[in-house]
Parts: sequence; C-alpha cells; structure tokens
Amino acid sequence: MGPQIHVTILSRADCHLCDVVAKLARRLEADMNLSVAKVDIANDAPLLRRHGDRIPVVLVDGLEAVAGRMTESELRRAIERTAKKARWRRPISRILSRLSARLRRG
Repeated sequence: MGPQIHVTILSRADCHLCDVVAKLARRLEADMNLSVAKVDIANDAPLLRRHGDRIPVVLVDGLEAVAGRMTESELRRAIERTAKKARWRRPISRILSRLSARLRRG
C-alpha cells in the first residue's frame, strides 16, 4: 500500500451533508489508507471567509478535491485523482520519477 493520504473535511456544526460525507470517507479509510479529519470552519476565520456556505469541502493532502453532495464512488475518484496531483507537487516525487524513467531507458 502507498503512503497515507490525509483527507480533511471542512464542515459546520449541524450540517447533515457534512456528516454524510464524513461517513463515506470513514468507509474508504482502511481500503485507501486514509487518515480522515473533520474541521469546523466556524472556528477558523480564514476558512470561513474562503468557503462560506460552500460545504462540505474535501481536502486531500491540502488540495481541494471535491465540494458539495457526492457519492462514495465520486469521493473515491476525487481522492485518487487529487492524491496523485499532491504527490506530484512534492519535488522528491518528480525527481524519483525522472530518475526511474532514465534508468529504464538505460
């Protein structure tokens, strides 16, 4: 299994849709090697200004993956796609990828 993927769900208290998305993420937790956290944006002024009523928002390794209503399969695809982008943004990933390609070419 690859490195652990950090999933953060931006939510608010008494948000039914946020609770549903958190439950979906927890179902995927073991299967996809996720660590899931839920953050109440009401306690964070910058997040509240940025996202306002547009919740739930799912962040994967710090990058926004998806927002609003979603199914389990949509969440899975968004996590996979965004985790790949997040890993590629890390310099060591790009270096190792290029080195691996050079070694295969000979």
